[in-house]
Amino acid sequence: MTLTFLFRGLPANSCLPIIVALVSSGLPFAQAEQSGSATPPGRTNPDNPALRSPAKQPGKAVRQDSRVNQAQLERLGKAADKVLNRIQAEENDLYLRLNYFEKPDRLNPNSYASREEVAQWQGMLQQLKEKHDLVTQLYTNLGKDLDGELKNADASEELVSQFKKLIVDGFPWDEIEKKKRLIADFIDEQGKLLLFYDKNWGSWIPNADPNKPEFNSASAASIYKRLRDQILSTSEQIEKEYKAMSE
Repeated sequence: MTLTFLFRGLPANSCLPIIVALVSSGLPFAQAEQSGSATPPGRTNPDNPALRSPAKQPGKAVRQDSRVNQAQLERLGKAADKVLNRIQAEENDLYLRLNYFEKPDRLNPNSYASREEVAQWQGMLQQLKEKHDLVTQLYTNLGKDLDGELKNADASEELVSQFKKLIVDGFPWDEIEKKKRLIADFIDEQGKLLLFYDKNWGSWIPNADPNKPEFNSASAASIYKRLRDQILSTSEQIEKEYKAMSE
């Protein structure tokens, strides 16, 4: 089973597919418990009414076990959603902060009114880095955080183990790892561009084409172009990974 995580403000409903998958699988753990408690063959005397099993009794027991396990699954779902919803919320916040730096104005030196404004954006970039570090840590701690919540769900150990495995296996880990590296690169590149603005303040021509800033020196123009191209390329790759994560 593959879980789909939608990170852009869409409802998570993260555990519903897991509950459906476990219930529709026939709940093998419930059936194992039922078969383990059945009367061994050859022990029932068909001539003794007291030892006869009613024809519908096994079916009722299975249905009761199914209801019990479905209740456990619902409790596990609520517990796991505490972990998954936090990841969802922090991913949304990270993506929103990232969008601020993906706007065309960040690549236009004329959009900054002063060095002080450049310094303000350097502070916002540090906040983006801290948010990225937090999201990275949430993914790293996923197993531990799930353990902490699921143990309070009053469910069997076997069911908890199966439930946790389905959640962890459902994450798009390859895309998450690629996104992590790309965002780290993006933050580094944006930091270098802001530092370039600060150190070369006033070296660009005011009111030039925002998409093609002009500089007083070929060296400054070359450095700017290299950083701009890197940022645009990394941003495009980040968007591809986010799209892949939400498919």
